[in-house]
Amino acid sequence: MPAFVENSGSTSRDYLMLERNLLSHVKLAMLLSLLSSSVILKARLSNDPDATVGDPTQIQVPIASIEFGAALCAIGAGVFQYYSYSKDIRDMRGFLVSSKTHFAIMVVVAATVFTTCVVLLAEE
Repeated sequence: MPAFVENSGSTSRDYLMLERNLLSHVKLAMLLSLLSSSVILKARLSNDPDATVGDPTQIQVPIASIEFGAALCAIGAGVFQYYSYSKDIRDMRGFLVSSKTHFAIMVVVAATVFTTCVVLLAEE
C-alpha cells in the first residue's frame, strides 16, 4: 500500500528529482551495456584463429565484462539513491548532501569508462 506524504514545500519536486536521477542511471547503464556489447561484437568479428598470443582482441572480452559490471553498478547506485532518499522524503528529512556510497560507486563507474576509452584508443 502506498504511503501518502503531505505535499508541503518542495516534496513533489524532490520526488520528481529522484525519479529523474533513477532514469538517468538506467540510461547510463543502457549505454554502458551497449558499449559492452559492441566491444564483444568487435572481438567476435575480428577474431582470427591464427592470432598470436599478443593479439589485441584478447583484451576486449575482459573489457566488455568490466563495462557490463559498471552498468550493473550504475543501476545499483541509482536504486540505492532512490530508495534511501525516498525514505528521507517519507521521514520529512532534508537531503541536500549526496551520500558518500553513491558518490564512490559513481566514481568507480566513471573511472571504468575513462580507463576503457584509454585502453581502446591505445589498442588502435
